[in-house]
Amino acid sequence: MDDLFDTRLRGLTNAFSGCSDLAVRAGTARNGRYAAVYIKGIVSRDYISFAVIKPVNASGLDALCENPAGVLGAASFSVPESAKEAAFALASGNLVLLCETENAYREFIINAQESPARGISEPSSDVTVRGPKAGFTEDGETNLAQLRRYIRTPRFKTREFTLGSVSHTKIIMCHVEGRASGRAVNDLAARIESLNASVITDSADLALLLNGRRDRLLPACGVTEKVNKAAAKLMAGRIALIVDGSPFVLTLPFVFAESLQSSDDYLHTPYYATFIRLLRLTAFLASVFAPGILCALVTYERDSLPSELYGIIDKSRENVPEPFFAEILIVLLLFELLREVGVRMPRPVGDAVGIVGSIILGNTAVDAGIVSSVGVITVAFAAVCAFITPAYMYVIVLFRIAVLVLARLFGIFGLGLSFALLVMLLCTRKSFGVPYLFPFSPHDAEGMQDFVFAWPKKTLGRREDLGGGE
Repeated sequence: MDDLFDTRLRGLTNAFSGCSDLAVRAGTARNGRYAAVYIKGIVSRDYISFAVIKPVNASGLDALCENPAGVLGAASFSVPESAKEAAFALASGNLVLLCETENAYREFIINAQESPARGISEPSSDVTVRGPKAGFTEDGETNLAQLRRYIRTPRFKTREFTLGSVSHTKIIMCHVEGRASGRAVNDLAARIESLNASVITDSADLALLLNGRRDRLLPACGVTEKVNKAAAKLMAGRIALIVDGSPFVLTLPFVFAESLQSSDDYLHTPYYATFIRLLRLTAFLASVFAPGILCALVTYERDSLPSELYGIIDKSRENVPEPFFAEILIVLLLFELLREVGVRMPRPVGDAVGIVGSIILGNTAVDAGIVSSVGVITVAFAAVCAFITPAYMYVIVLFRIAVLVLARLFGIFGLGLSFALLVMLLCTRKSFGVPYLFPFSPHDAEGMQDFVFAWPKKTLGRREDLGGGE
């Protein structure tokens, strides 16, 4: 019997090797020994204590093996038919109890699942019309438990780290074995272990440290509050980082194509999903180039505009003393100021300040002849378009001002130069070894089916070839 007990226990621990949230509670009782195996965070440890461990210690293992229903009266249990069934039950949030006496060996699957401590609500930063609404919380163990409910397989591996010489923050790295690149997992683990920080309070701190010494304009890590979104990225071959105390989970590597994708895309027809992604790409380009294009046309290429349109622009600016470049720059800075005030104030006050301030200041500035209505409309259009790609919402502000300056200095050639520089920046950027424009460059025919064009039936659940090998 010794060999069977040890073999089954070793088989379970080996199936979940590399999982830092696996717990084994071994002990002895009357006439034998037992081992309770479970995954922390998705089971109730109090329930295990009073409904399983205490009755077993009180009744003895002989009584458990002969009459399990009598001993485990408060627990719902079953007997696994194979080691594989026991492993999957463990991954689903059940307790596996191994019992051995001098004359018998028994194994039980006991339902000891526990719901998270606080109610799961829909995250405010990542809203979808259809699909699951559950979001992550501030408890790292609860977040890991929520991912476990989506990915019920022993191949879902986790590894714990402690960062911060003062804060001692727990970091949980998750990946699906066979889907994520083994080399990428090992490289990231070594990178995290080499980090030197005194305090980490949020996942943004970890993302900043992982970027390295060089300050980068483009984000290297994806960020999400949605559980199903993080689970889908894990199944696609990415790695997730959970920071205890933060409801935002990092996913990496992160590529430009992800900013055009949404969970809702896979719930629509491929034609509508493709249309929406093209609209997002157009909005991204408009948010960067719209003010610069209008500035170049008004300043250098007046003949390129239809006479009726230029007449409208000229009429709206007849009382504005500043050149068009200065006008657009003033409105851009004013909008960013109002947005920052709205973000920093408490939400009820911030929303009111943002709306009322925009209306009053915008109308007053136009009536006073400081700016024109065309300038306000252009900046507002570019600002609204930026919200469609949240990952670049703040860096777009810097891109927009840089394009505006180049357009003022060089006209149409400045627009071409700014576009070329943006493409070069995207082409030369890598996120943890993966080219930023993947699967467009380097070209991956299968990956292009989920880039701008969306074919959910072909790409749903697909493992992305992100490189790096196994």
